[in-house]
Amino acid sequence: MVELKNPLYNTAAPSTQSIHADAHLRVTSDVAVPISVSTTFDYDKTDVKGCNYGPDQRYVYARESQPVQAKVEATLSTLTEGYAVIYGSGLSAAFAVLIEHKPKKIAIGECYFGVKEVLKQYQRLVPGVQVVGTECSFDGMDLVWLESP
Repeated sequence: MVELKNPLYNTAAPSTQSIHADAHLRVTSDVAVPISVSTTFDYDKTDVKGCNYGPDQRYVYARESQPVQAKVEATLSTLTEGYAVIYGSGLSAAFAVLIEHKPKKIAIGECYFGVKEVLKQYQRLVPGVQVVGTECSFDGMDLVWLESP
């Protein structure tokens, strides 16, 4: 997750923030982060202890982090005045929502079949989770999962 360090956070208009919100991450003279098609990056194994952010960012593997992902997270974090995390797939994002919020009572309707499989995995990890359809009253629900086609 990219930290909010950009001074534009409180002063610039959203249009300016969306372009320059990652200025504190910039390590080249490029105005925009170059699109990287690399999946792995050179690094010294003795020097890398985990993900870090900012000018000393060391990218190791694209599914973990890469320059464009860092830009998107910094921009969304600035625009939403919070923290943003992006994922490489919708299913990993769906699982992250469940793990972060730990719902015990979930209403879910028609959705992508993979989401229902992720929900089954969650139920195996967290016993006692109740899953109901969206035709119920939403009173007492911890999570209501709605998707549009």
